[in-house]
Amino acid sequence: MRSKTDFYRLFFEQLARRGFDVKRSQSSDYIADIYFKNQLVAYFSKADTVIQNPFVTVKDKLIRLINDTAQDTANKAGICRDCPYTDANEKLPNGSYKLAEYNGVTLACKEHHLFGYVFSTYRTAPDSGEMMARQIFYNKEFAGQDFAKRSGLVDERALFTEEELRVLHAGLVKMSILDQDVSNEARESVERILDKIEDIIPELREQEMEFDFDMEFGQQEEMEIGG
Repeated sequence: MRSKTDFYRLFFEQLARRGFDVKRSQSSDYIADIYFKNQLVAYFSKADTVIQNPFVTVKDKLIRLINDTAQDTANKAGICRDCPYTDANEKLPNGSYKLAEYNGVTLACKEHHLFGYVFSTYRTAPDSGEMMARQIFYNKEFAGQDFAKRSGLVDERALFTEEELRVLHAGLVKMSILDQDVSNEARESVERILDKIEDIIPELREQEMEFDFDMEFGQQEEMEIGG
């Protein structure tokens, strides 16, 4: 999960599979309007919460299903559920906890009610101490990689970007299906590589969904949370 948009895509696809109809919200306060049997039953807010429509009668189990789907989707998207800090870590003014700092670059983390632990990397201005070039991550591995690259701890050329991993994954899947000349030993190696990539990007395990996210939300402005 690289961004909230990745989550929205998976979440709305899952809702569509469960019989809901998801539309871009007509209100600037919400991301999406959620319909069930042609009735507007709930909204999904910019604070990543499900809000029941107060003007219609909605069964509690329907709202629970939407909330459970959101949580299940977030878990499958590869968020971090294990707290990466302790009381010994420095707590920053914005509520985040500092995990590491090197060469003017900081790796911090903050708990979120839906996305578990959200990470950020940023540079600190030497004079003012203000954050600069802040990046948000919902995946612990990618946050750690970004920190290592930005701080100079590792050579960026030795790491794969997420997009490169996706391309590599697609190529390996195609090879494992279509190439009949691959030896059993090589095929087992391919499976191990695919497993490693899918551990980093869990949504690659998911099958294609019928919900057309880009058609409905393609123009939605990206919204990120603090961390």
